[in-house]
Amino acid sequence: MSAASERDSERVDTPGLVRVLGVLRARWWVIALSAAVAVGAAVVYVERKPNQYTATSSLQFTANSLPSQVAGVGGGQALDPEGEKNTNVQLVTTTPVAQLVVDNLKLRETADELLGQVTASNPQNDYFVNIAATNSDPRLAAAIANAFAEQYVVYSLRNNEEQLIKGQQLIEQRASKLPATDTTDRANLAALSQKLLLLQAVASANARVANVAATPGAPSSPKRAATAVVALLFGLLAGVGLTFLLDALNSRVKLWEELSDLYGVAALAGVPQLSRRTPTARDREIELEPFRILHNSLALLAPGHDINTALVTSAVPGEGKTTIAIGLARAAALSGNDVVLVEADLRRPSFAERLSVDGRAPGLAAVLFDGEDPMELLQTPFPAVPRLRVLPAGEVPPDAADRLRPHDLTRAFEGLSASLDLVVIDSAPLLPVVDTRVLLDEVAVDATLIVARAGVTRREEIRGVRSLLDRRHLTSVGLVVNGLTRSAGSYYYGDYGADRASSMEEHPRLVGKPSRR
Repeated sequence: MSAASERDSERVDTPGLVRVLGVLRARWWVIALSAAVAVGAAVVYVERKPNQYTATSSLQFTANSLPSQVAGVGGGQALDPEGEKNTNVQLVTTTPVAQLVVDNLKLRETADELLGQVTASNPQNDYFVNIAATNSDPRLAAAIANAFAEQYVVYSLRNNEEQLIKGQQLIEQRASKLPATDTTDRANLAALSQKLLLLQAVASANARVANVAATPGAPSSPKRAATAVVALLFGLLAGVGLTFLLDALNSRVKLWEELSDLYGVAALAGVPQLSRRTPTARDREIELEPFRILHNSLALLAPGHDINTALVTSAVPGEGKTTIAIGLARAAALSGNDVVLVEADLRRPSFAERLSVDGRAPGLAAVLFDGEDPMELLQTPFPAVPRLRVLPAGEVPPDAADRLRPHDLTRAFEGLSASLDLVVIDSAPLLPVVDTRVLLDEVAVDATLIVARAGVTRREEIRGVRSLLDRRHLTSVGLVVNGLTRSAGSYYYGDYGADRASSMEEHPRLVGKPSRR
């Protein structure tokens, strides 16, 4: 199995739920803002919409037995009960009935406009039809609902009477055309005519008012509470969708777990965002704790082997690799190791600005290009930490990249690692320049630390670094996540660190081979 495959098999995959919760936590304000906007818009809409009141009356229908009575079929039952039930619902809200209501109540609306305020339903699939009228005036809503019920009864009665009259007229027309000698047909038609006359005398509507609508006391719409709840749910769902859309569009990685998953290596330590205020002694102790954890975790990269040389790099500038290198070197020195911190970033040296070292004095450049002994050029930037020494870049010639030779690198770092417990190399970023790639190819590095800054490192940069690492089949690679938001663990460090001595000389070392001193 290749080293890259072994690293992939040992990586800790991010659980789906952890990933989802991390994305939601990182952009919770998007969800909250979306929900607030949705509820606010719903409230404005509801407040601007006038109240509507709904009143309901009901009709009880009877089976239409008129066709069976005229045809002489016994039982007086409707020929198609189910079809008649559906027809009843449709007949209540027809234009002729609506026109009768308009005339009865002397409304300004037309029949068609009035029908837009009325609905009929048969929820129980029986002979009861509910008539619901909606209006901004609660009294008018009740009046319309009752008028539809009453006027339908009138309309039904008139319709039945008209059918009987038309039937009798047809019989009389047919009888007048029969010859005088056809006594049998004349007698049958006369009997049918007499029957129709009797039905006219007892004609009735096929429905009666079963329930009178009362004036509603509360509006039926808008439903403020229901609208607010629906708007809230819609806003939350829209916010969640927008959150994941923004996450997909944003190539910057914020989560510790996702950085580890994308790099395919374990995250050894997380370094919180450092405070911009002037640090106190307690602050320095708290800020040092993640580097102690990092130092202690180096042993995990090469179980059973000493970590004598650790190279610190990153994908691109600005991810905090120099901060991590300095913190690691200081933590290792405080634990009792003899440590040298080497400034191998010859492109953008910064030790002179960040540490108490002389940037003009000979340094790594003099070792590589002039053959100087690196042990003679070491400086001590922290008097309180004498075990930590620094080899700055020194005066770097303009053509340093062209003059750099692999055997010079090997000679320089072999000399350092042979005399010290730990060599921490602050190297250049991997992607912009070739320097660190040469170091990885030519120098026997025991551990490679990739620094990523949460919310800054991009996915495409991670893919580029992984490609470089995989081609070199590196095995002892760890990730350090920089710039994390302070969590509850930071306060634990604070409580723990408050009781620790400012100097770690008296405490046992965290990891590494025994000191040569």
